[in-house]
Amino acid sequence: MAAKVQVKSLTFGSPPFRKLGNINIEFADRLTLIAGHNGIGKSTILGLIANTFGITDRGGPKSYFGEHFSANIERIVYLALAEVDETQKDPASAPVVTACVNGVEVKKRCSMTRRSVWKRARVVPRTIDKAEDDTVGQDAKIPLPTIYLGMRRLASAGEADEKEVASSKLDMHSADSALMVAFVSSVIHGTELNTDVTHQTIKGSKKKTAQPGYTRHDALAVSMGQDSLGSMATALASFNQLKREMGETYTGGLLVIDEMDVGFHPHAIERLAKSLKTYANRLDLQIIATTHSPRLIQAVHPDGDGNANAPDKVIYLLDTKFPRLAEDQSLRAMLNDMALTPDEEKPKRKAKPSLAVYFEDDEAAQFCASLIPAVKKSALSKKYGVRINWIPLGIGGSHLVKLPEKDPLFLDRVLVVDADTPVPQSAAARGNIVKLPNVPGTTGVARSLENTTKQFLRDITNTADGPLHQALLNLNTPNPTSDKVHKNFFQDGDGDSTKRENTKDWWKRHWTKLKNWGVIEQWAVVYEPEVKKFEAAFAAAVARTAGRLKDKA
Repeated sequence: MAAKVQVKSLTFGSPPFRKLGNINIEFADRLTLIAGHNGIGKSTILGLIANTFGITDRGGPKSYFGEHFSANIERIVYLALAEVDETQKDPASAPVVTACVNGVEVKKRCSMTRRSVWKRARVVPRTIDKAEDDTVGQDAKIPLPTIYLGMRRLASAGEADEKEVASSKLDMHSADSALMVAFVSSVIHGTELNTDVTHQTIKGSKKKTAQPGYTRHDALAVSMGQDSLGSMATALASFNQLKREMGETYTGGLLVIDEMDVGFHPHAIERLAKSLKTYANRLDLQIIATTHSPRLIQAVHPDGDGNANAPDKVIYLLDTKFPRLAEDQSLRAMLNDMALTPDEEKPKRKAKPSLAVYFEDDEAAQFCASLIPAVKKSALSKKYGVRINWIPLGIGGSHLVKLPEKDPLFLDRVLVVDADTPVPQSAAARGNIVKLPNVPGTTGVARSLENTTKQFLRDITNTADGPLHQALLNLNTPNPTSDKVHKNFFQDGDGDSTKRENTKDWWKRHWTKLKNWGVIEQWAVVYEPEVKKFEAAFAAAVARTAGRLKDKA
């Protein structure tokens, strides 16, 4: 039967190691989160822990990252050679990692030494009070399979040069690829995945990861959150493989994650914490991670969504200049310190969730704001309990429609496209896409809001009576006439072109007058039935999308 190995504690003495001194950190049996402000030493803690454990045999097992189950601190944090002399003044003050190996306590002093090759120092885990049965070698790592996931997992394929990105099919056991799909699906809902796992690298970044197959897009086209999640899934699949292959000799595993929350939507963070706990139980893992996310802390802390009887904990560090463990480790105290908020302040009212409404461009947002002015927008916000924000993205309508296929995050956004943008039935079925209104019977480029507005101005100057003539008379300018409209909007052939770029330039030049004269508002009066349909469709999209946001809250 294998020796069960567990990480128990990390103790810093005096003088400090770097700036961490007189601190004792006791780790939970399953999930430990380490939180605190930037520069307080969280990455150093992770580096020391990851450096102390691992399987380093050259012929030993490798993870699906293509690496041994081991990590070294000098590849996690930079240790300058000048630090060696300082630490060797009092070697006994070096940090001590305590583990339990098959019931026997093993202590490793993290001794900093020079390297003959690299221009940085390294740390050697040296046993204190060597055990009689020689459970662990004097200068050897404690044999607990270890995977470290650092910030390099977040290197973006989209930002890399195309020739530096490589992707190839990964030969993975069916049980491991199925685990990856199940894990990713449990965190990001609504994503269609398959077990066609690919191995991905970016030259020069040392990034290595695997991704499950995405049915609707290439696995390289993932968001930062999906990419980070894929790395965690790769680690879990690696431990799953190791447990299967080692059988009774499997000792458990250690998964160390720096900035675990980066790239995740707040609603996904709660599911991430829950899923990691599930797989930690299944694979006999200890997970130690850092975070800056209040939502992740709440998901694990017993004062939040966690459980006081669960084998999890949150450790909070205070004071970046002289770090120490916070005396008050309550959730309230942690969140107050994260915001540097005095305790006596009353908690703020829970803010309404923000509902983003995305448009193709500024012109579309301006047109829509004229149809749904601030009063109507405020009424919708109040009715559905959200704050509605107009956000022009500067992308084409066809791309805007496809965003939910790339990232489920966009299912929680209302997407407003121009009237000339085709919307597939599958996209319309999501209930969050709305088309801007246009004049019935128009086709092609005539349906764009810019050409629609130009044609309206021409129509009201060429009609002697009826609603169009009344619209001319109702323009918000002294003595409105057809001559005045022509001079201000169409002088010397201005506005004759129907081409996209020309019409957008025309709109930008004349937007101030279009707004001040109330041109779009008068168009809405003339074409009231179309505007009413748009308002109803918009309200329905807000209702459906706001409902999804609240369900996840």
